[in-house]
Amino acid sequence: MKAGCCKIDITPQTGTPIGGNIRQDNRSKGVHDPLYANFLYLNDGRHALLFIGLDLIGIFASFGKLIKEGIRERTGILPESIILFATHTHSGPDVMEAFKDEYDPLVITYIEELTRKVIEGAVLCTDNVWEAAVGIGKGYEDALSFNRRIMMQDGTLRMNWEGLDPSQVKSAAGPIDPDVFVISVADERRAIRSILVHFTLHTAVLVGKDGLISRDYVHSLTERLEHRFGRDTVVLFANGAEGDINHIDISNPGQARDFGEAERIGSRLAGRVLDVLPTLKYSAALRLKSVSKPVLLPKRRITEEQVRHALQLLENAGWSIPSLLDGVPDEAYAKEILILSQHKAEFLQTELQAVQIGDHALLSLPCELFAELGLAIKERSPYLHTLIVGMANDYIGYVPTERAFEEGGYEIKTARTSQLTPQAGELIVRESIGLLNGLKGGESIP
Repeated sequence: MKAGCCKIDITPQTGTPIGGNIRQDNRSKGVHDPLYANFLYLNDGRHALLFIGLDLIGIFASFGKLIKEGIRERTGILPESIILFATHTHSGPDVMEAFKDEYDPLVITYIEELTRKVIEGAVLCTDNVWEAAVGIGKGYEDALSFNRRIMMQDGTLRMNWEGLDPSQVKSAAGPIDPDVFVISVADERRAIRSILVHFTLHTAVLVGKDGLISRDYVHSLTERLEHRFGRDTVVLFANGAEGDINHIDISNPGQARDFGEAERIGSRLAGRVLDVLPTLKYSAALRLKSVSKPVLLPKRRITEEQVRHALQLLENAGWSIPSLLDGVPDEAYAKEILILSQHKAEFLQTELQAVQIGDHALLSLPCELFAELGLAIKERSPYLHTLIVGMANDYIGYVPTERAFEEGGYEIKTARTSQLTPQAGELIVRESIGLLNGLKGGESIP
């Protein structure tokens, strides 16, 4: 096994709009902590994998494909072997395609520079390799993440950011995923050079706090691991099926939404990683494989009644979109309805990707999958452990359970962030299991 790793700064210039919630003034006013692209390259002599973690809210096919093609031209690594994923920070540049008419000029410039920087970073990473061994293990953390969909005693569904009365709460509407996966890469002296941390939790503690750019809790997670293993240690963070998971504890009404809270969460998560690392068994002979598959997912149909309602709502609001810290205002959804009504395609095409590292698999999905669906994939996977990596290679929005559409709530509201039919979740589960079984068995993927 040979490996390479590096990181490059991808912090946008001050004034670049921040993505992650709806506000009238979303221009950044400074930087709390820099954003990075983190690279990890593995090569077993037969197959190569390149992991690239970006401190962005999402990765869209419009620039993700350009990045992968540029890397292929410069390094020879095939696109299906490049795992491109976003940490999902809500305090980074607004590269989202939804809730706007067009990209801000500063964001256009940022994406162009990002594409160039990531390609150059991949070349740097793959040009500087060393003899390596890989250790993979799993820990547990159930005190940081919460299912944000709450069933009330009266039978209604509410979101946990709505200031709920705990005495009126019946239960969470779904599970969390408490697994903390760690992939550690050490050199021939067994010094740890890179760590990939996988956990399922929205990176939205801060949502542009004070107008400052930040990696959110990933910053303190990284700082603590760098303090332990050296500033040159490359730490990648991969989020999971976090579509309905956030950090808000409804039993703690005094919980903050500030940098201290992000530091608390990141530091505790780092503690779980440090618990796992001494238990790992390293191997230089793990087999690497990768495969990807295009899929067509059914889109919802926009009705004339929805269009009329959206137009009336916007006219009543004077076509003004109010600011909102959590969730999205109805006026923004109305504008999305009008945009989606112009899209005539019945299906959305995207890509699923799976890679193998020994007895473990990483399944890369281009969405914010509900935790329940992610757990179903993990349970049915043929691998010892399966990591569900969300916001990878593309971004198609939320993929809820079919039951969620009956319950209501934020994630099922129609927009470019949630435009698939209720059946799309189970379709992704079936396609994912087929992809993993094919990878495990060495079969060709239709």
